[in-house]
Amino acid sequence: MLVLCFIGNTSQSRAEDASYLQELQRRAATARLHQQRYWHLLLHYRPTLVGGYESEADEPGFFLATNGKIDPKAELQATIAQFFSTELVGRSRQPARCAFIARYHWLKAALAIDEARLPPQSCERFQSWLKELNPASITLIFPSAFMNNPSSMFGHLLLRVDQKGQTEQTRLLAYTVNYSADVTTDNGIAFAVLGIFGGFQGFFSTHPYYIKAREYGDFENRDLWEYRLNLSEDQIERLLMHTWEMGNASFDYFFFKENCAYHILSLLDVADPEIHLTDRFWLYTFPSDGIRMIAQRPGLVKQATFRPSRATQIRRGRENLSIEERTWLAQIVDDPALAQSGSFTALPPQRQALVLDVASDYLLYRAATTNDDRAIYQERNKTILIARSKLRVPFVARAVKPFTGPPEQGHNIMRAGLGAGWREGEVFSEISFRLAFHDLLDPEYGYTPDAQIEALGVSLRHYAESKHTRIERFTLVDIVSLSPINALFQSPSWKIATGFDTIQHNGCRFCRVGNLKGGIGIAAESSWFQREVYFAFVDLAAEYGRVFDGDHRIGGGASAGALVDFTERWKIGASATYLEFPVGDKSGEWRFSAQQRYTINKNLALRFDFNQRARTQEYLLNLQAYF
Repeated sequence: MLVLCFIGNTSQSRAEDASYLQELQRRAATARLHQQRYWHLLLHYRPTLVGGYESEADEPGFFLATNGKIDPKAELQATIAQFFSTELVGRSRQPARCAFIARYHWLKAALAIDEARLPPQSCERFQSWLKELNPASITLIFPSAFMNNPSSMFGHLLLRVDQKGQTEQTRLLAYTVNYSADVTTDNGIAFAVLGIFGGFQGFFSTHPYYIKAREYGDFENRDLWEYRLNLSEDQIERLLMHTWEMGNASFDYFFFKENCAYHILSLLDVADPEIHLTDRFWLYTFPSDGIRMIAQRPGLVKQATFRPSRATQIRRGRENLSIEERTWLAQIVDDPALAQSGSFTALPPQRQALVLDVASDYLLYRAATTNDDRAIYQERNKTILIARSKLRVPFVARAVKPFTGPPEQGHNIMRAGLGAGWREGEVFSEISFRLAFHDLLDPEYGYTPDAQIEALGVSLRHYAESKHTRIERFTLVDIVSLSPINALFQSPSWKIATGFDTIQHNGCRFCRVGNLKGGIGIAAESSWFQREVYFAFVDLAAEYGRVFDGDHRIGGGASAGALVDFTERWKIGASATYLEFPVGDKSGEWRFSAQQRYTINKNLALRFDFNQRARTQEYLLNLQAYF
């Protein structure tokens, strides 16, 4: 009898559960919750070109309906149903109410769900994780561009979860929320192809901030810009609950669109659906654009902080030394025993301390980044620290000035130009467009100094006398990294570019040729005016076109030039190149160029270019706008 009663009660309970589930699903359908923006944010749905929606998430376990990736309504109904189950779901293997806790909290509020009528779930793993984070505020972190890694050339974005009671000294112990690709190849070409076309999987992760700060600031020499956001407790809670859910998701990683910046901004959209950050990126997503959008929203940024890399600290420290002290610095890092020599100790103690502080920073930098025996640099640093301790001069922390301004204060990414010029006795007009990003003559404030990344640029030209219009030039990509050397830093400079140009050759006046070129070289700097950078490269070049014998020519040569900042607004550049082509169309060619740019404001500049290729000369005056 007792057994029959128990069975009866169980059947009644199941019927009640089914009835309550159907009620919740009806209420959700009536309220059209599947059409609401917040549901689309949680599931990362985007409208498709043919109508309907598709989620950007690509891991099947992120969805509870078989067609949940493309059907927001089916996914919402399946999610409600799964709240009545203790089945483990997702990559995290938890009940749905814990695995997808942001969905549950939103639906619980929207439908006034009676939690007592659901199976009890404590979600201890989430609560333990949240307790460990101990959140008080959220800070957006922008590590500057890292030119030696294609995926980091435009910078990066991640979040730091600032803890309650945190101080500047304990800030490095906070946790970060990061999104990155799981790179599965060491092959450079495969890496670029897979990264551009979504061949890697991207995942969210959390790490202590000191690990990421050391990775960016010590190993990769990337300055960090920190933006503490003005988010409410509810917004922080929504952001972190959705971050927890992302442990069940993966995404196809695209370098130029669905990248670190895009998905970090998607978390901020969940925190505050009114800011619409990811909606503004339809073709590409650059971290600096994300920072710019956030900085432009009134009241969103509470505080901005600059955290210099160790390399920036060393360079700024070296600038504070006299020529004699710089000589001592170079000698002491090679032979720390010189710090005890009579000649060095004859310097005032305060000046000795400055030299030794920079020397210690440099040796720590070398110990962190070298592939050689780190113990050598650690032992040298120990000797320097002993000499430094004998001076009895207290260490004074000094603010380190960045070499460029905050990223949100730089010019906008896209550029259009309108100009007029002269080529071989004929006047022409030109319009140009560049999708991204920055070249060596663009206004530099807010961008990595001495670095150029241009992508998808095109120039359309109309010649007045011959009355013809043509695409004069197309740039697929053009990258230059100049690394001025000194006694402490000797990184090589490099460049690579591909696209097509219009040239005059073998009696053909307007001949279009494709090109692939690159080079390795050195750079140096001075400050006779404001700042000058000199460079020289060993070049390789390959060109293809019907104008050439055999339709191609391959060769190499050398180039040299200089960039000069006369004022903050006025910059000039000049270079000379000689290339010899022994393969294919055998020929040799001199090329000269000179440019100057005057900045009217950060998003408007006037530019004059002179170019000579073989015996063909052209002059172009151009007004360029950034937007």
